[in-house]
Amino acid sequence: MTKETMVSSLRRIFELAVSLPRVALEALRLWWIGQRQAEDYYRCAAQAVELNNPYPAECVWIVSEVMWDEVWQRPQELARRLSRESVVVYISPVQLHRYLFSLRNRWRPFRAEGSCLVLSPLIFPLHYRFAPIYALNCVMMAWLLRWWLPKSLRVRVVCNSPFAWPFLTRLFFPSGKRSPNLARLLYDVIDDFPSFEWAPSYARALEEQFLTKADVVTTGTYELWNMHRVQRPDAEFIQCGVDFELFNRPAGPMPEDLAGLPQPMIGYWGSISDRLDFRLLEKLARQLPQASLVLIGPVRTSLPLPQAPNIYYLGLKPHEELPRYAQHFSVGLIPFLVNEATEKLNPVKTLEYLAAGIPVVSTELPDIIRFFSHAVIVARDADDFIAKVREAIDSPDLDRIRAGIAMAQNASWDYLAKRFATRLFGSDSATMAVSAEGVQGGEQ
Repeated sequence: MTKETMVSSLRRIFELAVSLPRVALEALRLWWIGQRQAEDYYRCAAQAVELNNPYPAECVWIVSEVMWDEVWQRPQELARRLSRESVVVYISPVQLHRYLFSLRNRWRPFRAEGSCLVLSPLIFPLHYRFAPIYALNCVMMAWLLRWWLPKSLRVRVVCNSPFAWPFLTRLFFPSGKRSPNLARLLYDVIDDFPSFEWAPSYARALEEQFLTKADVVTTGTYELWNMHRVQRPDAEFIQCGVDFELFNRPAGPMPEDLAGLPQPMIGYWGSISDRLDFRLLEKLARQLPQASLVLIGPVRTSLPLPQAPNIYYLGLKPHEELPRYAQHFSVGLIPFLVNEATEKLNPVKTLEYLAAGIPVVSTELPDIIRFFSHAVIVARDADDFIAKVREAIDSPDLDRIRAGIAMAQNASWDYLAKRFATRLFGSDSATMAVSAEGVQGGEQ
């Protein structure tokens, strides 16, 4: 065990120890108020969508690995659009250590985001490292959510995490029998979580069980669909979309934290995790010293971050503010490593960059090559990546940029919601008032 690993383990054990009283007290508080608040919410939400909602005795639960306030992507977009016509609860557990030592983060267990309710139960840290803690968290989640499930309510569940399967089983398959509360179970595979370095050894088995039991399986990338179609021939690939009107807008005032940075600016937004090629980013910054490499997003790794005088870490930004940054980027980056954990990616940011009308340079991700090669510049290796970034700055390919804008314009999140509604609600989903205009970018 290295010194860094030992320090990290000791820090996490300390976080667990100090979190025990707070999590226990919060669990008791949620138990005390949960049922009453749940009934109030469902009643008010049903009234709000009463005119258009064909399922007044039902609601949609979106159980997500992605926290609502984290990097904005597919699960939040889906929740926001489905909540226009249905009662939607977005459920994402929060590991307490993310909030313990940060005064600026104020955890809120319940809050309304438009017509969608966000439920964020606290769970113990070391969730995936120690099986007993994971088991305890699953029992606690099932217990708390049971209070959020009135006996007369039927739920249509969309889940994107195999790690939620144990507590969903406790809720909806007690003693092996399907609960009458469960109207439909949709597993939306947005990532190959079992292949991640932090995933526990039993992650693949959990996913296989989920794939077997789910009524509907969808995937966010072609490679994930290709991976799971053997076990689930009925699985459907539903590619991600983009809010074109948000990202395709005239340049406005430069954000304060960009003002004063040297031009040109090379940008990336998203999680800064060990799936990024840190060596590539550092090499890029050092070989283009006149440029600013701007990285926007939360740091989600214990590895040393790329360091150079012209690398700037700006932290997580609200999704609606990202276009203000894109307008001042000369190039948008897709700088992922190409390995088992990343080869099934189809980053949402690709369409966002394209909608903003900036050149995009990517490593060789299979979905990027399959669907975006006429709009995105794909590099073979680190040297080629740097050369293509330099070329995109000096001589941007206007034909590629126009092709990217056209692709993004035809890739709406509303179309994604329509496809989901069809699978989630069946034939009656035609009554859902979501637009199906356009053809999803790059779909086959």
